[in-house]
Amino acid sequence: MNKDLEKKKLPTILKNWSLPLLTYIALVVYFLSFSKYGLNIWDEGGYANGTLRTLNGENALVDFNPNGYLPGRYWYGVLFFKLFGVEIQSLRIGVALLTPLMVIMVYSISRKIMPAGFSFLAALCVLSAPSMYYNRFYPFFVILILYFLTKTIANRNLISLTGLTLTILLSSFFKFEVTLFSILVSMAILAILFFNNSIKFNIHVGKILNVFPKYLTCLSGLGIIATGFFLFYLGKDGYFLQVFKIVVEAHEVWGNPFPELFPFFKLYNEIGYHKIFERILFYLPIFVYSLVLVIILVRFFSNKYDFELVNLHLLAIVGFGICAFGLVIWRAGFDNLLRTLPPFYILFSYLLFIVWQKVIFFQNNSGNPVHAKVTRVPLSLLIVFLPSLFYYEMNTYHGFYAGSVGARNWVVNKNFKAMNPETAPVKLEKLDVKTRPAEAKWISEVVNRINLYSKKGDPILALPLNPLFYFLTDRINPTPYEWVLPGMLNKDEELKMVEILKIKLPKVVVYVDIAIDGKEERRIKNYAPHLYDFLVENYRFQEMIGLFQILLPKR
Repeated sequence: MNKDLEKKKLPTILKNWSLPLLTYIALVVYFLSFSKYGLNIWDEGGYANGTLRTLNGENALVDFNPNGYLPGRYWYGVLFFKLFGVEIQSLRIGVALLTPLMVIMVYSISRKIMPAGFSFLAALCVLSAPSMYYNRFYPFFVILILYFLTKTIANRNLISLTGLTLTILLSSFFKFEVTLFSILVSMAILAILFFNNSIKFNIHVGKILNVFPKYLTCLSGLGIIATGFFLFYLGKDGYFLQVFKIVVEAHEVWGNPFPELFPFFKLYNEIGYHKIFERILFYLPIFVYSLVLVIILVRFFSNKYDFELVNLHLLAIVGFGICAFGLVIWRAGFDNLLRTLPPFYILFSYLLFIVWQKVIFFQNNSGNPVHAKVTRVPLSLLIVFLPSLFYYEMNTYHGFYAGSVGARNWVVNKNFKAMNPETAPVKLEKLDVKTRPAEAKWISEVVNRINLYSKKGDPILALPLNPLFYFLTDRINPTPYEWVLPGMLNKDEELKMVEILKIKLPKVVVYVDIAIDGKEERRIKNYAPHLYDFLVENYRFQEMIGLFQILLPKR
């Protein structure tokens, strides 16, 4: 009898998983199709060299980047270095394998609050702008934890709750700020689940033991092991305190205000449609989250203080959306904005669904069925138009930074009128991409000069934020700091860095004299004067390659 049941279950499992699996494979192929287009010298270089240092036995936050990214991203990158070789493309393959899960999970989350068609629109937005390769861990964990939280709301069982707990623990090794607000929002939602009279939580120990004995044992064991490792790691090398300091401490020097939107028409004439689109996108999430909160509150009081499941799903999504948006409030950059938007995509599509629902209801009760059918078509087209416009904009004008196929279109169609329609190849041992022609030339020439003036294993220094050159040339950064940015070093740390450099004098310095964000106080001579004095005293200018100064020792 049991064998017959297992035979019947197998086709059911295949049927349930075949479509998601085929969708995943198709999306992987899609994202890999443009994975060799575009490059970010600074941030992607940091991801690459940090992963290489991890591969060589160093530990993030301890041996390098003491106030930088968490070790999880580097552990993940090491896996793909070992599978596909030490090169930029290996890291992009790893990220490309994660991204389809983001799209599928957004669709799944959306289905809990709206029909398939509107859920598809939300997934389409993620597909069009998943954000950059090197910073996609932030939106991935936001979506992953939100997915398990909504599963917990819907199923209200131990398996979903265990999944939620484990994903929150896992996020602490990648994005600790996501861990912090995930705990906050999840505890609030779980409290409502447990104490609200209109919702029953389906965790009954006896029932679970009877139905899921194998799963319960397995999940409990995994939970205990994961928690043990987690607690051990928190205490190791002061990890918890160090990470908490990074996340919670104010970084006043890095703050950037929201881009101005008014006077609207004057700005439109000055900067054009595409820049205005970017600026509007900074303000739309605030509007959408506020409106959804109002809807939840109205429904809450209308239902005599009881929460329906759909409203609890909405509260979870808007909670994650608001918290994730804090990254933009801390530093209002377009790249930061794109990382925070998945909850916005879901809720924006939900508002479109609400409008469609209200209009259809009004039409059906108007007593004129012909009029209802005639007006339904343009309404549907209008609703589809808005996410489609977003997709078009991201794929046409924002390419690489949006993480969209638009990066590839710059090359495939050279007559395509985009912001950067021309690209050129960069072919090095660890780098094979197509990027902006000037950028491609600079990278190749800087690598050539480093190879000319030093040999593999020699110390070099790339300032203020050019770790890509350590990675491409197999040169050593003698300091723990992959980049030196405003507010990163206090006076004692800066002096200690200078002493290290005096002992292990770099053979070459690649220096960019840039006022970050266009602010003079964010030029290295102003925020790291002791390091700058060291360069002046010990190095001479050799040549200029684009933005990059090549400095050589005076002796």
